Amino acid sequence: MSDSLTSAKSPAPIVIGLGEVLWDVFPDEKRPGGAPANFAYHAQQLGCRGMVVSRVGQDDDGDQLVTFLRGKGLETATIQRDPDHKTGWVSVTLDDAGHPDYIIHEGVAWDFLETDDTLVQAMESASAVCFGTLAQ
Repeated sequence: MSDSLTSAKSPAPIVIGLGEVLWDVFPDEKRPGGAPANFAYHAQQLGCRGMVVSRVGQDDDGDQLVTFLRGKGLETATIQRDPDHKTGWVSVTLDDAGHPDYIIHEGVAWDFLETDDTLVQAMESASAVCFGTLAQ
């Protein structure tokens, strides 16, 4: 899959999930997460061109997230790489009833998303943009 925004041959509408892509870190494992990434994935499943707009660190966690998203068929040209901040993560614990409690760690790569030509091009091409409360 190419990272180029112009290489897609599909006339499907572009639907962007804007905001955090991160790792949900449970006591026994980590899972890819972030509501905007989930939204883009589900839009892709419904026939749209799902695109994630976010920022991850230039670290193994960022590499793994980008690889995961590509594996799900999502475009990743709009995922920026940050040399100074690590990839985002959320610590997740479960109580005895299985209800989750989240600690959202701040000062991570997606907190420093920057406007650039790739982002502007994507936004101009989008049919819809979804962002969550963290991005707001």
